[in-house]
Amino acid sequence: MRCITKSEDSPTSIRDYLAAQQAVGHGFSYRTFSQTSIPGCGGTRGHQLCEQLTAEQFGLCAYTGAGIDKRLGTASAPGKNLKFSAHNEHLKPQSVCKKELIAAGKKVDVDLGEDMDPKNIVAALLVSGDGKTKIAPEDRFGAAHRENDPVPVKPTDTDCERRFRFDGLGRVEAADPNDLDAQQTIKVLNLTHGTLCGWREQAINLFIDAIDSKKDAELIIQKTTDPENGCLPEYCFAIRQVVQEMIDLANFS
Repeated sequence: MRCITKSEDSPTSIRDYLAAQQAVGHGFSYRTFSQTSIPGCGGTRGHQLCEQLTAEQFGLCAYTGAGIDKRLGTASAPGKNLKFSAHNEHLKPQSVCKKELIAAGKKVDVDLGEDMDPKNIVAALLVSGDGKTKIAPEDRFGAAHRENDPVPVKPTDTDCERRFRFDGLGRVEAADPNDLDAQQTIKVLNLTHGTLCGWREQAINLFIDAIDSKKDAELIIQKTTDPENGCLPEYCFAIRQVVQEMIDLANFS
C-alpha cells in the first residue's frame, strides 16, 4: 500500500457537478452523481472521477498497487475466470455515510455527506466474475473482497507503507507482528491472494534481475519513488522495499 496524498482541491468532476446542482437543490448523493452524464461529452461523472483519481494515484490501485490505467488491460489470472476493472472506492462505505447523515438530522440527496467527499474516495482495482462463472469470495481481493468491512490501515494514512513488509516472492505480512490493524487490513483485502502475490513477484523480479551494482539498485529506488510521465511502476512500494533491503544487506561492487 502506497500513501496517497489527496489534493486540497476537489476534482473537477465533483466540483463542476456540485456547482450545477446548487440551483436544483438536490442530487447531492454519490449514487446520483456517479450516474449523471457529462453535458456535451458523453460518459458519466463517475467514470470521469475514476480517471481523475487514477491520475492522482499515478495509475495505481489504492489498495493493491496494481496498474489501473492503460495497464489494466494486461492483467490476467491464469486458470481463473476473473474480470478486472477500476472503480471509485469509498474508504468509509457509502452505507455508513448515509447512516451518519441521517443520524445528524440531514437528508440524503439534499445535504452533502462524506459519500461526496473526495478525501473519502480513491480509485481501486475491482475483481469480479467474467459474467459466465460466479467466483467465490476467497477468489477476490482488494475492494471486491473487502465489500463493506472496515479497512483499519488506509492508503491515505501517512504511515501506511511502513506498516507492511514484502519479500522477493511477492508475499506480504505486517511489518510489526503486533500490529493487529495491519494484519486485519491484509485479511480484509485478501492481500495474500495467490494471483496478487504472483503479480508482485513478477514486478519485483523484473527490476531486481537487472541489478548488477549498488548504483543500479539506487536507480530503482528512484524509479519506484518518483513518477515518470504521471505514472509509477506497479507494486512500486513492494519493489522498493525488496531493493532497499538488498542495498542494506548486500556488498555491491
